[in-house]
Amino acid sequence: MNFHILSAEFIQSLRSLLRRPGYFLLALATLALGVATTTSVFSLLYQSVLRPLPFQQSEQLATLGLQREEGGNIGAQAFLVALTETESIVRSVGIVSAYPGTVTLSNGDLPVVGTRLSADHGFLATLQVRMALGRNFNREEDAKNGPPAAILSYRYWRQHFGGDSSVIGKTLQIEGKSVPVVGVLPEGFVWPARFDVLTAMQIDADAPGTATNEYVVARLAGADASISERFDARMREYITRKRSMIGEDAFAFLERQRFDAQPLKHLYTRAAESTLWMFFAAACCVLLIAAINLTNLMALRAIARSHDTAVRAALGAPRIRLVTPSLAEGVAIGIAGCLAGLFLAWAGLRVLDRTVPPEWLRGADIEFGATTVAFSFLAGIVVALFAAVLAVVRGQRQDLAQELSAGARGGWTRGASLLGRSLVIAQTAIAMLLLLVSALFGRTLYQLVSTPMGFESRAITTFTLSPNPAVHPDILSVDRQTTRILERLSNEPGVLAVSASTNLPTASELNLPAELADGRTINPEYRPSTPALLDVFSIRMLSGRWITSDDDVGAESVCVVNRAFAETYLNGRALGAVFKSPSDLQGGMRSLRVVGVVDDVRQFGPEQPAPPIVYVPLAQVPDEIWSAIRGFLPLSYAVRTRGDVQNIEGALRRAIAEIEPQQPITGVKPMQAVVASTTDAQRLNMLLVGLFAALSLLLAIVGLYAVTSVATMARMREFGIRAALGASPRRLLVQVVKEGAAQIGIGLALGLVTALALSGVIRRYLFGVEPTDPVVIAVVLVTLLLAGISATLPPALRAARVDPIRVLRAD
Repeated sequence: MNFHILSAEFIQSLRSLLRRPGYFLLALATLALGVATTTSVFSLLYQSVLRPLPFQQSEQLATLGLQREEGGNIGAQAFLVALTETESIVRSVGIVSAYPGTVTLSNGDLPVVGTRLSADHGFLATLQVRMALGRNFNREEDAKNGPPAAILSYRYWRQHFGGDSSVIGKTLQIEGKSVPVVGVLPEGFVWPARFDVLTAMQIDADAPGTATNEYVVARLAGADASISERFDARMREYITRKRSMIGEDAFAFLERQRFDAQPLKHLYTRAAESTLWMFFAAACCVLLIAAINLTNLMALRAIARSHDTAVRAALGAPRIRLVTPSLAEGVAIGIAGCLAGLFLAWAGLRVLDRTVPPEWLRGADIEFGATTVAFSFLAGIVVALFAAVLAVVRGQRQDLAQELSAGARGGWTRGASLLGRSLVIAQTAIAMLLLLVSALFGRTLYQLVSTPMGFESRAITTFTLSPNPAVHPDILSVDRQTTRILERLSNEPGVLAVSASTNLPTASELNLPAELADGRTINPEYRPSTPALLDVFSIRMLSGRWITSDDDVGAESVCVVNRAFAETYLNGRALGAVFKSPSDLQGGMRSLRVVGVVDDVRQFGPEQPAPPIVYVPLAQVPDEIWSAIRGFLPLSYAVRTRGDVQNIEGALRRAIAEIEPQQPITGVKPMQAVVASTTDAQRLNMLLVGLFAALSLLLAIVGLYAVTSVATMARMREFGIRAALGASPRRLLVQVVKEGAAQIGIGLALGLVTALALSGVIRRYLFGVEPTDPVVIAVVLVTLLLAGISATLPPALRAARVDPIRVLRAD
């Protein structure tokens, strides 16, 4: 066929489409909603899970360590030494802190609170990172008592050094100590934990630590399937050989563990992978409903011009010219729908920017790159062309003589009716599934926010402060600083009580091993605290007494435990009990006498039971233990006020500045916001799946209305005859509604069966509610049934009001 004729046919089809703006806009909106939904989630999924790591031959990178029950593994300094002191089983290996520590940083201006990781030279060498400026650590800086060195993150270098290329060799004040800057990381370097500065980890090769607080990162020699077994064997040989050095407790613990190797990418993806795939599946359901709706619309469009198509076929038009209108419309709707969907997705991600957990984004901002755009166009064009082809197939199956006899109005055949009804059933089933999951997430969130946390959070403002070790080198100095700050804040207008602790009562953790009187080793939560903690958070005292100002460094070492500790480890008889707690980092222990029992708090959020907790006076924390804690956590202050005090943040900053002008504070926020953050994951689940469910419900209602409306219009002659023979308007209305309700009922049944089949997957995201909750199911069924029936009412009313005389005359 002549190309010019075909292109002219294509252009004419597009003009015909634009002459029907109502149909075009409805089809465009339908596709745009589906494309926007999947594109938004795909953008997050690609950035978090699918995108390759920004390292050369990243598939060769792995972490080696102890298997964790929650997934992944964790390493220790001794693991690195075990891998390097004999013939290595990997090409290269390095080590980095697993948890960023809070530090005070200054480059000559006012100090700021920043985050630090420590690593050896092998960490960046194994990742094959090319520095933006300067160099990696060297072996001298890695050695015990070697010279200090720091490598800046690209972001910190830009923010605090203005991108100055002469930064190499300058000193950075870290915790009051001058540390020379030897390098700047490249802009594209991304690590799961965001940090400001990387310092040299100086490992004692003769006595490396076995505490699992690091990640051991290795580059494998290709795809070595036996690396886990070889690493496990190497570690078991090492801990047996070094048994006397690492101690019996550490040996017994390590001997019971499983050592393995896992792809480094798991470190980036495990926090979000399962959740994002769930969101993507839900988004694909919305796109599927949009595809079904678009198919319905284009099939109805084909029906409307079926008489014209039949006439052209009878006059000898080739098949390619007969299908061109549908294909042209599919391409036009696909391109326009993709562009609109991309804009909606971009706008939606801007709105969700602060809602998305940072760990999902690999420490970066939400990106909207070429891969996401390509996916959007692929999804949109495929869906639009699929709908167009289905409309063409339907048209090719139509009987030519039947179309010609049907007249210019077009025909609504049994095949077309069956197709429309089948698509409506599929839409309803998918909408049922998404709406049910959304309702379950909503019920979960309600259960979580209704769960008592064990403390009060209203009218409390929190902030963090990291005592500078250069100014406050020991716990006595830290306690004096803390006391001065508490006294100064207590004098602020409207302040009722002030306390400090290493942890707030939720959303953080700090554990320390302990030894019970019967010899058992336990690992409870450890809470250095000040005397007013109970007053600030209204935690109930159950028996005995709380910490007082008399519990200082010269007094008897005491502690207060919570109900969970007393019942789990002391058979409920806690007062007067004595157990041991570490006094240094070399295995030394000190005795603590229990002087009180307090009520439980849900430290890990409302969905987790209260853990055993030991509260100790801040002034009695051993210096070495405090130094270790200080490397991970700042002190958290909590200020209870009389109602909402205006400009409380400014008052807090001024008060601290009066006492410690060079002491920065950070993280000023209401305690209610801290508590709300413990349910952020559930809120995001409900928000996204609820949005998808609402879109699917809207599209399903529109689809049902369109199919019912066209089917009703095509059967007007039938309804006119029925009315002429005595059928009442009520009977005609009920007939149309019953037919629509039957389709909805089948769809609801299919959706419910699918949801029950997936209940095992859904259950992991729920709290306090079962996937088969009858109340939730009943509410969703009634909601969808009423929504579906409401969509059939307008065409049913048109059928009930049919004028028999006018219909028969038109015929």
